[in-house]
Amino acid sequence: MKVEDLDKLTKELRPTFYPESPQKIFWLSIITGNLYHFIWFYRHWRHFKRRAIELSKLNIKIPIKYHKDKDIIPFWSSFFLSFYIIGIARRIRDRLKIIGYKNWATGPWWAFWFYGLEVFFRGHNVSDDIGINISLFLLNVIGLAISSWQITRLQIKANQSIILSKELENIPEIKFKKWDLFFMIVGLIFLPIIISSLLFV
Repeated sequence: MKVEDLDKLTKELRPTFYPESPQKIFWLSIITGNLYHFIWFYRHWRHFKRRAIELSKLNIKIPIKYHKDKDIIPFWSSFFLSFYIIGIARRIRDRLKIIGYKNWATGPWWAFWFYGLEVFFRGHNVSDDIGINISLFLLNVIGLAISSWQITRLQIKANQSIILSKELENIPEIKFKKWDLFFMIVGLIFLPIIISSLLFV
């Protein structure tokens, strides 16, 4: 996209991807037991939709590959997040390739499989043996960390794309919005309950 076209867009819609702090994403994912992922996916797909609608209004050419972005329903993209992670990873990879970034690989299918490890590792207390329950709990933590890292690394790549494309001068600092705080509070309330249920019968 030409610089003059970018200037026509509002600052919020200039970047190809939704800019966010990777640290915030990772820790909110951990604290909320991955509930925060729904917000992350929703914000990205909503951004694609809003941007496509604005580009269409301004008669700015939309790449053929994304001409249907204005028909995106962010809720469903968030609801089926395990599958839609492939779409986001592909978009980031393609964008980095276009701007000539050498380390453009995002591994869309790797992101899908690694993201799904959380479900594979998700265990339940199956006996009165605290040792077994601790092992299952550790597997849960590993799965949680791996899946959280998948969206965090994609955000890092998305941010690199935004900066290298000069769509924004810098990525906004960590800023908590209403929904961030809501999910954080819910996570802090329910995390101890979940941990107790995994460790004790």
